[in-house]
Amino acid sequence: MWSRRQFVTNSLLASAVATVPGWTAAEAQAGAYRNPIMGGDHPDGSPIRVGSEFYLTHSSFDYAPGLIVWHSKDLVNWRPVATALPGFIGSVYAPYLCEYEGRFYIYFPAANRLHVVYAPHPTGPWSEPVDLGISAIDPCHIAEDGRRFLYMAGGQMAELTADGLSVKVAPRVVFEPWPVPSTIRMECTCLEAPKIFKRGEYFYLTVAEGGTAGPATSHMVLSARSRHADGPWEWSPGNPIVHTTDRHARWMSVGHGRLVDTADGRWYMTVHSYENGYRTLGRQLLLLPVEWTAGGWFRVPAGMTADGALPMPVAGARQEAFADPSDDFRGPGLGLQWGFWHEYDPKRFAVGDGKLVLAAKGKGLEDSPALTTAVGGHSYMVEVDVEAEPGCEAGLLLFYDPEHATGILLGPEGIGVRLANGYVPGRLAKATRATLRVVNDEQEVDFYYRLPGGEWTRCSSSAEVSGMQHNVLGAFLDLRPAVYASGTGKATFRGFRYRLGVV
Repeated sequence: MWSRRQFVTNSLLASAVATVPGWTAAEAQAGAYRNPIMGGDHPDGSPIRVGSEFYLTHSSFDYAPGLIVWHSKDLVNWRPVATALPGFIGSVYAPYLCEYEGRFYIYFPAANRLHVVYAPHPTGPWSEPVDLGISAIDPCHIAEDGRRFLYMAGGQMAELTADGLSVKVAPRVVFEPWPVPSTIRMECTCLEAPKIFKRGEYFYLTVAEGGTAGPATSHMVLSARSRHADGPWEWSPGNPIVHTTDRHARWMSVGHGRLVDTADGRWYMTVHSYENGYRTLGRQLLLLPVEWTAGGWFRVPAGMTADGALPMPVAGARQEAFADPSDDFRGPGLGLQWGFWHEYDPKRFAVGDGKLVLAAKGKGLEDSPALTTAVGGHSYMVEVDVEAEPGCEAGLLLFYDPEHATGILLGPEGIGVRLANGYVPGRLAKATRATLRVVNDEQEVDFYYRLPGGEWTRCSSSAEVSGMQHNVLGAFLDLRPAVYASGTGKATFRGFRYRLGVV
């Protein structure tokens, strides 16, 4: 299970190979990795290097705790180590983790207002959020000669006070969008996702244009540079640096790039992307090698693609299986894989001794915040043992939002299947305890239950969930396993298990 202090993973090579489509043991032994490096919804993830190690955070959107901080020694294998935002203060997206004069900061939007938290180390302890009083998105911090600047979507820049915790000079537009060729099919101009770093005599600015969803060819990474942190900026002659050119490609809407170097001078760039045919997984995190030209610009080396075998950033490292969210609920607290929808109320749940006890809330899923975990994989199984008190309905779901979820329920009326449109066609066996299973077979979903001491029963109703994604429903979310409890009393969950593949 995941916990705040420890993460246990199966690092056996055979297990890792099974989790990365197209990856062979020979490639792994040769020091290669394959994308995604973080499967499932980890949008806007962007790493920094601290010594020889790496940390990142990513958008947590409508879930709390938020701003999960991840750690890696090689830029490919990531494990969660902390959360910088325990409570829910609004939808959180496109955060920017940075270090300045020995202190770490995360600048982030929540409910369309910019905030910042700070800490002595990426693992915390993190401060309470500070409201910067700016209505904007996609912040990015850079400093030069003691002056601190915050860039934002739309080409805006504000100057910060010396402590980085308030605004000294109000935002103003300092650069205009790159002229996207009319031959590119995109969602919108949408100048966003600024990221800045310094190399040599230049500051380099990466931005995204084209829209983060919509057509497969929409999103892109663009580069500009300046001799000063506050501009003026000149666009790279190699733009777009990264762009999906074929709507049939595996990785669609590739964008939101941030560069990072290794301790021995190698350069890489993270980007996020929807996977063709599996937008329900959200925007997954990819890693691309970067090289520098004689003219001082960067590019992805010829012949290296997001869907190919790529060289490991750190010599001797090997790609392992990505995070398994299975949980035996024996830890001292809620694991970092879990996030509540629009809520974090520690008084509502208790974890330990092999149980998650969740107090019922609301009349149904629409007002009972679900507890969710993001996962990757085209096909997978999740199951959990559920015991509900009289008056309580509990369930195991695939959850997009309260109006769009499907799963299997246990409650006063018996066991039943909730279809993707919210309809429950009928109730099955009466029970107060059962093990529930949901099998997602390439976005066709089957439901099972097993009464104590009994055999598995497959429900007659199934669901199709390929439309439970942003291009259909909006909100930039993903479809993820979840549990919930509504009504009165409480529900007890034991043994949450996730497994790639289908039974």
